[in-house]
Parts: sequence; C-alpha cells; structure tokens
Amino acid sequence: MASIDRFGAGVDEVKRLLELDPSHQEDLDPSDSVASVGASVRRAAVVLLVSHFEGFLKAVGEELLDALSDGTIETRSIPRGVREVHVMPRLAEVVACNDITQRFALLAKLGSISSLWNDSAKPSKGTLRTSVISRTIHNADSECIDKLFQMFGLTEQVCNGEIDVWDDELEIEQSDDIRTRLKDIVKCRNDIAHGDMDRRPTRDDVRRYLIFLTHFSRRLDRKQRQLIERYESFAASS
Repeated sequence: MASIDRFGAGVDEVKRLLELDPSHQEDLDPSDSVASVGASVRRAAVVLLVSHFEGFLKAVGEELLDALSDGTIETRSIPRGVREVHVMPRLAEVVACNDITQRFALLAKLGSISSLWNDSAKPSKGTLRTSVISRTIHNADSECIDKLFQMFGLTEQVCNGEIDVWDDELEIEQSDDIRTRLKDIVKCRNDIAHGDMDRRPTRDDVRRYLIFLTHFSRRLDRKQRQLIERYESFAASS
C-alpha cells in the first residue's frame, strides 16, 4: 500500500474513533460522565492521528529511498543529504573510538558504503538503508518535514506558506498557514501524550486537524512523486 493510501486508512480509523464520542449525540443527556468520555475519545483521536501522520512521513522517506536504491543510479545523482546521513555517523564512530584495534575494524567496515563518495559508482541494492532514513523522522513538525524533503534533493521548503483546505460535508473552506497549523497539532498531541489532563481538544479541533493533514499529506505526496520522477530520469540516463 502506498504511503498516501496508508495514511488515508489511518484517517478513516480516526473518524471511526470519533464516532464513539457521545457528546454530540442528541439523544444523550449532557452530563459530566458523557463529557468525560467525549474528552477522552477526542484526546485519543489526536494522538492516533499524529501517529498515523508520522508513519506516513516515514513511509514517504522509505519510498523515496527505494526509488534511489535499484542499483542503476550513479552516486553523483543521489542527493548529498541522503549520502551524508549514511556516511557521517559511520565516520564519527571511527573518530570517536579510542581503541586502535576497534578503530581499524570500524574502518574496514566502511568499504560497504565506499561507493557513496565515488561519483561514478552505482551503489548496489542494500547500500542505502531505510532504517537510516526512518531514524531522522522523529516527529511531525515543520522543521522535520522540511529536512526530510531537502535531504532527498528538494530545494524548496515544503512547509512554507499557506494551503487551501476544504470539506464539503462540514462546509469548511479556508487557508491555513502550514507551520502554524502543524505547530498547533503537534503541541496538542505532545501535551496529551505527556499527561496534560487540561488539554481537551474540541470535536471541531479534531476535525480541523483531520482536514488539514488530509490536504497537506496530498501536497507532500505530489512533491514525493516529483522527486521519484526525477530519480527515474537519472536511472534512464545512467
């Protein structure tokens, strides 16, 4: 399943969870217990939504890396950010090692990634590892998202500016500043995950988060496809 489709399935799961919120059901008397259950459902929905979005970002990174890892693309065409994140930690490990025997053992292991600094080489499958990319994606904030796409060769910052979002069912149509909205969503999730019992997003809050991340994920999917098309052109010309 493609990353965008997987995220869509995650959004559907969050929507099903919100259906358990009793506070919007007209046949129930408003009470403290109903309000408490509703708040718990909405808090859980925010945490689940952001978890799915973080999973989407990791899947995007993995798919981009797969497009670079078929063994036909020359090193010179692999974005330097991708090469660096594979090479620099290994070099740092060598430099930090104080035992000469261990240090030479670590140096010997660098042969497996030596093609990443030889511009005319074509790194074989397995040289670039998805686990290395996944470790760079630690949250869903704008800084992390920008770094992910820049690492793969996109010069622009994907979180700059505004994005138009809409939902016909809820009659919502607006423009959101991307960085501001992401900051709001991530802070809400972090407050809840760190035990802040006073952070109680409303049903409208959660719906706005859902609508924004749905539209923003589609934008990121388009940027990802642009990069993959670029990589495919590199492979064709190699």
